[in-house]
Amino acid sequence: MRVFMLALPLMVAVTAVAQDAAEPAAFGGLSVTEIVICRDMDRETRMPVGASDRFTLDDTTLTCFTRITGAVDPTVVSHVWYHEGETRSRVELPVRSIEWRTWSSKSLLPAWTGRWTVKVLDAEGLVLASIDFTVAAQEETE
Repeated sequence: MRVFMLALPLMVAVTAVAQDAAEPAAFGGLSVTEIVICRDMDRETRMPVGASDRFTLDDTTLTCFTRITGAVDPTVVSHVWYHEGETRSRVELPVRSIEWRTWSSKSLLPAWTGRWTVKVLDAEGLVLASIDFTVAAQEETE
């Protein structure tokens, strides 16, 4: 009877480890739980303002906001901004806790209308998430 009682706690411990392994955060796996393109950030609440998937050149600067989860140890992610498939900017951002909000901004040149994508990469360069949006000249939106 004693052997059974000692074996039971060991089996429970092994089961708990196996359940944790199914969750990416348990071993430092990052995930992007929110990604938006917006006109600005509310610095007090650290939340995006004016989120959309369509902007005009009146929006001279756009921001990519991401909520990252699962960082057991400090790491970095990169926001890579693409215009019509060409890299326009790469911004490395620290991630310092299991739930982290961060953002990068991109100033737009007058010729940069069209399709845009921002990809979020982990420290190894793997794509965690991406978001597409469009920038149009003012007259195209009226």
